[in-house]
Amino acid sequence: MRGEERQSAVIKWNAVYTRLMKLMDTPGDAYYSGPRFLSVIRQFDEDLPPYRDLMEIRNNAGRSTTRSYYFKDLLTELEEGTRVHAVYAFLDEIESIDGMAVPVSEIRKLLGGGTVAPHASVPAAAWNGDRLNQYLADIDSAIMVPNYERAVSLSYTCLEGFLGAFLRSKVAMERYPNEILELSKAVKNHLKTVIEDYPDEVLNGITQAAYAVDKSRNRFSEAHFANEAASWLAIYVRDLVNTQIRLLLHFM
Repeated sequence: MRGEERQSAVIKWNAVYTRLMKLMDTPGDAYYSGPRFLSVIRQFDEDLPPYRDLMEIRNNAGRSTTRSYYFKDLLTELEEGTRVHAVYAFLDEIESIDGMAVPVSEIRKLLGGGTVAPHASVPAAAWNGDRLNQYLADIDSAIMVPNYERAVSLSYTCLEGFLGAFLRSKVAMERYPNEILELSKAVKNHLKTVIEDYPDEVLNGITQAAYAVDKSRNRFSEAHFANEAASWLAIYVRDLVNTQIRLLLHFM
């Protein structure tokens, strides 16, 4: 999917906000007070001040403290990829409440109907945790737009960058590899020397994943996929990258 087709699939955020707020206004278990809302948003913005401080800041700035206004403001201020994850976090909570499955599914369709990978809990020292989480969020956002070629390209950049950071943090080398296949081989060889009891099949997955991501990126450059094939390949590549990064994080 390219050009005009991609543009027409951009997420209609006003519709998402309107429907999400309607759910959050529902009396009972689905109702979101300010503090409850902030407790979810804070998972994606750790610098968010406590509720009372936020109200005071908004008052002093002449900004509305009405729930519907500051709920939307806080979501809008997130990068789009992170915003998608945040909305999904709310939907996952609300969906478990009786009678909420259908309206939640309608909002999921507005977001592209797909699923997102779990929000990674990444140490700050790991190639900069914020940068890594942003890459993972942007990959999900690209899949939902949908822009599958961008999702695969971001996956390549993310995995290549993380492998390089991992190697630099663990191995002293005179010259470090600078492309994804050589990086994956060096990382696998390092791990084989420090965790001898790990199954070879698991560690071989690091180089196999790098090879698959590399070939997938090249294929997107060379061919026009049918929409369904492009979707499945982008999701598969996204999941490969998530899996390998989560494995390596155990050894950072």
